[in-house]
Amino acid sequence: MSRSTHILRTSILALCLCCSACVQMQQQIDANSRDLDSMRSQISRSHNEVEQLRSEIQALSGTLEENSVVHGQEIKDIKKRLVNLTATLGPAPLNTAENAALHPTTDASTASPDNAQSYYDQALKLYYDRNYEKAYSSFQTFLKQYRSNPLAQNAFFWSGMSLFQQKKYRQSISALEGLIKAFPQGGKVPDAYYWQAVSFIELKEMLTAQILLETLMQTYPSSEASQKAQTKYQELKFDTSR
Repeated sequence: MSRSTHILRTSILALCLCCSACVQMQQQIDANSRDLDSMRSQISRSHNEVEQLRSEIQALSGTLEENSVVHGQEIKDIKKRLVNLTATLGPAPLNTAENAALHPTTDASTASPDNAQSYYDQALKLYYDRNYEKAYSSFQTFLKQYRSNPLAQNAFFWSGMSLFQQKKYRQSISALEGLIKAFPQGGKVPDAYYWQAVSFIELKEMLTAQILLETLMQTYPSSEASQKAQTKYQELKFDTSR
């Protein structure tokens, strides 16, 4: 009887241990199931976030592309306006009699570089002496006589600046556009863009000025003119939401 009791007790203990193990296993399965559900939920949220980010990136890409197209069209429109302005105004008229007396005509084929430098220096001195009208006439005569000289680009620039100082802003814009067309890769091109923008500011044509300053900063970021353009841009607090 004692032996039977021992066997029964042992069997009951084994059964209890087995049930306990089953309960623990079920609890572990339940816990794993909860963890799996949590992971699935996180993956689902992550997937939704990824899809949302993709949509936002796609929308942003479309906006950037649209802005690029709009900005490009604005630049084209400004260039067209500059061309029309140049064609309409042309170079400012010279006082022919006075110019002929002050600057006798020289045959470009026989003109020496020394003569060109001397003539250029005289014209530049007139500018710094604030005799802007005569400076403009002198630079224009220089360009007629020494168009192929390396100083011609500078003469174009100072012609435009002579007009600017006389507050002839549209004529100054036209003269500086002549520089940009004649020397598209020239070192004075960034300065020409800057002073065209300043001229448009004086004319209260702010959108055109803004786009020219932006074009200058994007195209010639390391130039001194670009640094001045950034300062001017910040001073005027242009609207950048276009």
